[in-house]
Amino acid sequence: MIDPQRVRAEIPALENYTWFQNGGVSVTPAPVADEHARLMRELLTRGPMHIVFPDEEYARRQRSMWRIADFFDADTDELALMRGVSEAFQTVLRGMTWEAGDEIVISEEEEAAILLPALQLRDRHGVRVVKLPLTDDPERQLALFREALTERTKLVALSHVTTDRGFRLPVQAICEIARRQSISTFLDLAHSAGLFPLSLSALGCDYAGLLSYKWMYSPYAAGALYVRRERIADLELTYAGGRAEKFLDFAEDRYELHDTAERFQYGPWSWPLVHAWAFASDYLSELGLDEIWNRTSRLTARLKEGLKQFPEITLDTPLDSDCSAALVALSVDGWTGDELSVALRERWKMIVKPQPAHQNGLRISVTFFQLEEEIDNLLEALRTLIDERRKST
Repeated sequence: MIDPQRVRAEIPALENYTWFQNGGVSVTPAPVADEHARLMRELLTRGPMHIVFPDEEYARRQRSMWRIADFFDADTDELALMRGVSEAFQTVLRGMTWEAGDEIVISEEEEAAILLPALQLRDRHGVRVVKLPLTDDPERQLALFREALTERTKLVALSHVTTDRGFRLPVQAICEIARRQSISTFLDLAHSAGLFPLSLSALGCDYAGLLSYKWMYSPYAAGALYVRRERIADLELTYAGGRAEKFLDFAEDRYELHDTAERFQYGPWSWPLVHAWAFASDYLSELGLDEIWNRTSRLTARLKEGLKQFPEITLDTPLDSDCSAALVALSVDGWTGDELSVALRERWKMIVKPQPAHQNGLRISVTFFQLEEEIDNLLEALRTLIDERRKST
């Protein structure tokens, strides 16, 4: 059983505010932050580790990649370090050949990491962007997905949990349907990695993008591209960069690329961030991912049930935890999202993300270390704002 007070004692930032913005960038627990600081201090006191102590550092790098891969039930050969999901997705798109009339299926609620590259494919290559409607009925969701596929569908690229309204898609079934039709799949796991146990092999996707700094509580920012082992050879490396080579002969101008997902890497990146990410994966595993999810889902249900008492509030996230995760989106009659966000911050020191203009509400991130009274305080603050607005009109 997780002791939230013990975890909170390791996050001194929580003394300053109530944190409902973990879906943007997470607060960092002291053990993870201390490990990152130790690694940065090591660079100061010992020098560049890969140059001064290469045997020690390269062995540590292998261990860190193994720990991250193990956390996601993948093999290190299937991971390539990236700066985040955007870079991972761009690598996949560049590794495919696109022709006018090809189709890419995304959800109707993708944020810039997937939406913008898809739109550029449309404008540059004449690719048709098909947006999958979202529903809180899993069987209906799969039916809508099947209807979206055609003989020209080349790639399905979806967020496991959507960024704005927090819909959790049945991605394992989606990937199975796509695989039967020889359609490639990419999953953005930014809002599910670290929330509950994830097995990349079991999800069945061909490719995935991973992040260190949302629900994995590691410092901003590191990431990775997952490429299912049997798909590594299928994904073309359009532009090779340093870190992609198994060897490079400077005299004879010969080279050979890695036969693993490392061929898609190009650096440099901060290895202390990668090591800290590996440390964070161990930190979460020790707490217990099942326990993290159980507490998160209980707190999320408490919030949703509380929101139902307000006729002025529209809940935009599915009630069922099987169709949602740790994000709760809502709108309040008579209020803009920006107004609500500012009021909650200035009057109650609650940090909440305002939704984009087309959503016009709030997105509340629920963390496993929040307290029940913090959820109740948020509900009471919303009640106060609703009452005040009603009296003023």
